[in-house]
Amino acid sequence: MLSVEAMGLKLKNPVIVSAGPWTRGHKGIRAALHSGAAAVVTETIVAEPYPDLSPRYAYDGRGLQNIRMYSALDMEEWIDEFKQIKKDGRDNGEGLIIANITAGTPSELAYLARKFEKAGVDALELGLACPMGEGTEIVAANPNKTYAFTKEVVSTVGIPVMVKLTQSMNNLPEVVAAVEKAGASGITAINTMRCILGIDVETGEPILPTYGGYSGSPIRPLGLATVAGIAQSTELPIFGIGGVESYKNVLEYIMLGASAAEVGTAVLINGYGIIPEMLENLELWMKKHHISSLEEVRGNSLEKLYSFEELKVEPQRAYLTSECLETQCTKCLVCCLDEAISSVGGKIAIDEDKCTGCGLCRDLCPQNKITLKWKKL
Repeated sequence: MLSVEAMGLKLKNPVIVSAGPWTRGHKGIRAALHSGAAAVVTETIVAEPYPDLSPRYAYDGRGLQNIRMYSALDMEEWIDEFKQIKKDGRDNGEGLIIANITAGTPSELAYLARKFEKAGVDALELGLACPMGEGTEIVAANPNKTYAFTKEVVSTVGIPVMVKLTQSMNNLPEVVAAVEKAGASGITAINTMRCILGIDVETGEPILPTYGGYSGSPIRPLGLATVAGIAQSTELPIFGIGGVESYKNVLEYIMLGASAAEVGTAVLINGYGIIPEMLENLELWMKKHHISSLEEVRGNSLEKLYSFEELKVEPQRAYLTSECLETQCTKCLVCCLDEAISSVGGKIAIDEDKCTGCGLCRDLCPQNKITLKWKKL
């Protein structure tokens, strides 16, 4: 029921553990596989290791900034880790292993790719969109560079190659076309977003001392929009990342065209127990809706997305579904720019002649007592 096929690989479910420190070495990979994930992507591997900074994470309750660029293990250490995984053996039906690699030149990236193909990984994810480090330019923002890096790797190995893209570019169709032309097997999106999480206003000190990658639920809308844009530009399999915290988020990415979703920050914050919980709830949802395969819903939401030119001006207005007392809440009163919401005798009232149907009061109402309906004529 949960199984999917993408890039010629059979995934037992649509949940993949994304690249990060939680997948460093054979212990991290083993923990991810034992959680029930269909695949695990290694921490980003480079030829020369990067030291672990301290502190390297900052979390504000919703989103995470990290300044952990690449793995602290070098290439040879990683090869030893993969040998350990082979020695331990992978249980029948256990997930796949995808190596995330990055480098400064196409030839160096191809060299790493060849090494890890020989080490026995099932696929490669090219990290071309890291938001950290010197400057702001990333390879994935340049179609020509993206093509050169991807083509070099694809020409070197015989296993599937997926390219990790970012939301931080205004030429997404061109980059997607370059990835496709280079022969990649799939696309991953999105990477973390370049950020500064905050400033201590008493000292003037940034919470972390350099730019970092922002992840977690706040970037999910950006990830969803990017995946939808990619799905409208290519037939390549897509793996959605960004703010995946529940089975609903997995479904959101799939309904916008992704074959599977990757989860990372939620694992770091909540532990691997979140994976079986996602899978159990996803299966329950499918049974409830009489869905036998996720392919039945993949991309279904794309046909419900319209350009601004296609949108119709519809005379919808806000209405109360039941009586609401002002003492319960005043959020709708505060947010209404049209002054359509007032308090009459201690009760909330909506003037449909003033209401323009913006919808904000509906979403802010904690009691779910406001709905949008056609204007009564």
